[in-house]
Amino acid sequence: MKKGLLLVMILLMTYSFTGCDEGKVYEDGIYYGESEGYYSIIKVEVEVKNGKIYDISILEHNEPEILAKIVFDELPPIIIKNNSVDVDVISGATYTSESLLQAVETAIKSHEASEVEQ
Repeated sequence: MKKGLLLVMILLMTYSFTGCDEGKVYEDGIYYGESEGYYSIIKVEVEVKNGKIYDISILEHNEPEILAKIVFDELPPIIIKNNSVDVDVISGATYTSESLLQAVETAIKSHEASEVEQ
């Protein structure tokens, strides 16, 4: 019963995500970012192809598996689909969701920062 309710909640949350930067173009490459999660640092790798976010890999974390599974399975495809971190967080895993979004944003902005330094 609880698993069925959890599945329904996940599906409902998945369809409620929105983003507004679909037209944003990023420079192709592989970027790394991190952010403080609820229990640990979350480290990510973000791949940009053809100017769009193509893949997000979680490289390292020590978040509880119940939070990590939901957030790390559900949020990256939504970020990729919207080509933006401007998406809703997952209810019940808000802090971990926000941390993942921040890590992805840090990765994308890391290239912008290195361009300014040159």
